[in-house]
Amino acid sequence: LIEQPATVNAGADQAVCSTTNSITVTGARGGSATSSTWSTSGTGSFAAPSSLTTTYTFSAADKTAGIVTLTLTTNDPAGPCLAASDGLLVTISPAATVNAGADQEICSTAALVNLTGSIGGGASFSSWTTSGSGAFADAANPVTTYTPSGADITAGTVTLTLTTNNPAGPCPAASDAMVLTINRQATANAGQ
Repeated sequence: LIEQPATVNAGADQAVCSTTNSITVTGARGGSATSSTWSTSGTGSFAAPSSLTTTYTFSAADKTAGIVTLTLTTNDPAGPCLAASDGLLVTISPAATVNAGADQEICSTAALVNLTGSIGGGASFSSWTTSGSGAFADAANPVTTYTPSGADITAGTVTLTLTTNNPAGPCPAASDAMVLTINRQATANAGQ
Protein backbone atom coordinates (compact mmCIF):
# COMPACT_ATOMS: atom_id res chain seq x y z
CA LEU A 1 0.00 0.00 0.00
CA ILE A 2 1.43 3.38 -1.00
CA GLU A 3 0.22 6.23 1.21
CA GLN A 4 -0.42 9.71 -0.17
CA PRO A 5 1.81 12.34 1.48
CA ALA A 6 0.20 15.32 3.19
CA THR A 7 0.41 18.54 1.17
CA VAL A 8 -0.05 22.12 2.31
CA ASN A 9 0.20 25.64 0.90
CA ALA A 10 0.07 28.69 3.20
CA GLY A 11 -0.46 31.11 0.30
CA ALA A 12 1.61 33.90 -1.17
CA ASP A 13 3.84 36.20 0.88
CA GLN A 14 2.27 39.56 1.77
CA ALA A 15 3.43 43.12 2.37
CA VAL A 16 1.40 45.50 4.54
CA CYS A 17 1.72 48.91 6.15
CA SER A 18 2.13 49.15 9.93
CA THR A 19 -1.25 50.92 10.05
CA THR A 20 -2.85 47.59 9.04
CA ASN A 21 -4.18 45.74 12.09
CA SER A 22 -4.98 42.36 10.53
CA ILE A 23 -4.83 40.31 7.34
CA THR A 24 -6.80 37.39 5.93
CA VAL A 25 -4.83 34.26 5.09
CA THR A 26 -6.11 31.41 2.94
CA GLY A 27 -4.25 28.11 2.93
CA ALA A 28 -4.82 24.80 1.21
CA ARG A 29 -4.12 21.20 2.20
CA GLY A 30 -4.36 17.90 0.40
CA GLY A 31 -3.06 14.37 0.10
CA SER A 32 -3.59 12.41 3.30
CA ALA A 33 -3.92 15.56 5.47
CA THR A 34 -7.29 15.91 7.16
CA SER A 35 -6.68 18.95 9.35
CA SER A 36 -4.23 21.81 9.77
CA THR A 37 -3.24 24.53 12.22
CA TRP A 38 -1.82 28.04 11.76
CA SER A 39 1.07 29.24 13.93
CA THR A 40 3.13 32.44 14.01
CA SER A 41 6.74 33.38 14.58
CA GLY A 42 5.39 36.53 16.22
CA THR A 43 3.01 37.27 19.06
CA GLY A 44 -0.17 38.12 17.16
CA SER A 45 -3.26 35.91 17.11
CA PHE A 46 -5.41 33.95 14.68
CA ALA A 47 -9.21 34.23 14.83
CA ALA A 48 -9.55 30.51 14.00
CA PRO A 49 -6.15 28.76 13.93
CA SER A 50 -7.57 25.43 12.69
CA SER A 51 -9.44 26.98 9.74
CA LEU A 52 -7.78 27.17 6.32
CA THR A 53 -9.10 30.72 5.86
CA THR A 54 -8.74 32.93 8.91
CA THR A 55 -7.72 36.38 10.12
CA TYR A 56 -4.37 37.12 11.73
CA THR A 57 -4.22 40.18 14.01
CA PHE A 58 -0.78 41.75 14.41
CA SER A 59 0.64 42.45 17.85
CA ALA A 60 2.62 45.60 18.63
CA ALA A 61 5.76 43.42 18.75
CA ASP A 62 5.01 42.08 15.23
CA LYS A 63 4.82 45.63 13.91
CA THR A 64 8.03 46.62 15.68
CA ALA A 65 9.86 43.59 14.29
CA GLY A 66 8.64 44.44 10.78
CA ILE A 67 8.36 40.81 9.71
CA VAL A 68 6.40 37.74 10.78
CA THR A 69 6.14 34.22 9.36
CA LEU A 70 2.73 32.53 9.41
CA THR A 71 3.00 28.74 9.11
CA LEU A 72 0.27 26.28 8.17
CA THR A 73 1.01 22.73 9.42
CA THR A 74 -1.07 19.64 8.62
CA ASN A 75 -1.89 16.82 11.00
CA ASP A 76 0.42 13.78 10.98
CA PRO A 77 -1.51 11.29 8.85
CA ALA A 78 -1.69 7.57 9.71
CA GLY A 79 0.99 5.48 8.06
CA PRO A 80 4.55 6.32 7.06
CA CYS A 81 3.90 9.84 5.70
CA LEU A 82 4.72 12.83 7.89
CA ALA A 83 2.93 16.11 8.54
CA ALA A 84 3.64 18.91 6.06
CA SER A 85 4.07 22.62 6.68
CA ASP A 86 4.43 25.78 4.62
CA GLY A 87 5.03 29.36 5.65
CA LEU A 88 4.15 32.73 4.27
CA LEU A 89 6.19 35.80 5.09
CA VAL A 90 4.45 39.04 6.02
CA THR A 91 6.59 42.18 5.72
CA ILE A 92 5.28 45.09 7.79
CA SER A 93 6.56 48.45 6.51
CA PRO A 94 6.67 51.47 8.84
CA ALA A 95 4.07 54.11 8.01
CA ALA A 96 5.23 57.63 7.21
CA THR A 97 4.56 60.06 10.05
CA VAL A 98 4.43 63.85 9.93
CA ASN A 99 3.69 66.73 12.27
CA ALA A 100 3.44 70.29 10.96
CA GLY A 101 3.50 71.72 14.48
CA ALA A 102 0.91 73.65 16.44
CA ASP A 103 -1.26 76.36 14.91
CA GLN A 104 0.32 79.80 15.32
CA GLU A 105 -0.82 83.40 15.61
CA ILE A 106 1.32 86.38 14.61
CA CYS A 107 0.98 90.09 14.12
CA SER A 108 0.88 91.40 10.56
CA THR A 109 4.07 93.34 11.30
CA ALA A 110 6.05 90.10 11.84
CA ALA A 111 8.51 89.53 9.02
CA LEU A 112 8.34 85.75 9.21
CA VAL A 113 7.20 82.77 11.28
CA ASN A 114 9.33 79.84 12.49
CA LEU A 115 8.05 76.38 11.50
CA THR A 116 9.10 73.30 13.48
CA GLY A 117 7.68 70.33 11.61
CA SER A 118 8.93 66.76 11.89
CA ILE A 119 8.77 63.52 9.90
CA GLY A 120 9.41 59.89 10.83
CA GLY A 121 8.52 56.26 10.24
CA GLY A 122 8.99 55.32 6.59
CA ALA A 123 9.33 58.96 5.46
CA SER A 124 12.75 60.09 4.24
CA PHE A 125 11.92 63.61 3.06
CA SER A 126 9.09 66.14 2.96
CA SER A 127 7.95 69.44 1.49
CA TRP A 128 5.91 72.41 2.69
CA THR A 129 3.07 73.96 0.68
CA THR A 130 0.88 76.95 1.41
CA SER A 131 -2.73 77.82 0.71
CA GLY A 132 -1.51 81.39 0.34
CA SER A 133 1.22 83.04 -1.67
CA GLY A 134 3.99 83.56 0.88
CA ALA A 135 7.44 82.00 0.66
CA PHE A 136 9.33 79.31 2.59
CA ALA A 137 13.05 79.77 3.26
CA ASP A 138 13.53 76.04 2.48
CA ALA A 139 10.33 74.17 1.58
CA ALA A 140 12.18 70.82 1.70
CA ASN A 141 13.19 71.24 5.35
CA PRO A 142 10.62 70.46 8.08
CA VAL A 143 12.25 73.14 10.25
CA THR A 144 12.22 76.40 8.30
CA THR A 145 10.61 79.84 8.15
CA TYR A 146 7.62 81.20 6.24
CA THR A 147 7.29 84.81 5.09
CA PRO A 148 3.63 85.80 4.65
CA SER A 149 2.73 87.70 1.48
CA GLY A 150 0.56 90.82 1.38
CA ALA A 151 -2.34 88.63 0.21
CA ASP A 152 -1.78 86.29 3.20
CA ILE A 153 -1.93 89.28 5.57
CA THR A 154 -5.10 90.57 3.90
CA ALA A 155 -6.73 87.13 4.12
CA GLY A 156 -5.85 86.87 7.82
CA THR A 157 -5.17 83.13 7.77
CA VAL A 158 -3.12 80.72 5.74
CA THR A 159 -2.81 76.93 5.95
CA LEU A 160 0.70 75.51 5.79
CA THR A 161 0.90 71.80 4.96
CA LEU A 162 3.87 69.47 5.44
CA THR A 163 3.72 66.34 3.23
CA THR A 164 6.12 63.38 3.28
CA ASN A 165 7.42 61.43 0.33
CA ASN A 166 5.59 58.25 -0.67
CA PRO A 167 7.79 55.57 0.93
CA ALA A 168 8.69 52.35 -0.87
CA GLY A 169 6.26 49.54 -0.15
CA PRO A 170 2.58 49.57 0.70
CA CYS A 171 2.48 52.69 2.90
CA PRO A 172 1.21 55.99 1.46
CA ALA A 173 2.57 59.50 1.97
CA ALA A 174 1.36 61.40 5.03
CA SER A 175 0.53 65.09 5.50
CA ASP A 176 -0.34 67.43 8.35
CA ALA A 177 -1.44 71.05 8.33
CA MET A 178 -1.14 73.99 10.67
CA VAL A 179 -3.11 77.24 10.49
CA LEU A 180 -1.26 80.53 10.66
CA THR A 181 -3.50 83.37 11.86
CA ILE A 182 -2.25 86.85 10.98
CA ASN A 183 -3.68 89.63 13.14
CA ARG A 184 -3.72 93.16 11.73
CA GLN A 185 -1.65 95.73 13.58
CA ALA A 186 -3.88 98.09 15.55
CA THR A 187 -3.78 101.70 14.39
CA ALA A 188 -4.75 104.88 16.19
CA ASN A 189 -5.41 108.42 15.04
CA ALA A 190 -5.82 111.18 17.67
CA GLY A 191 -6.88 113.71 15.06
CA GLN A 192 -5.70 117.35 14.94
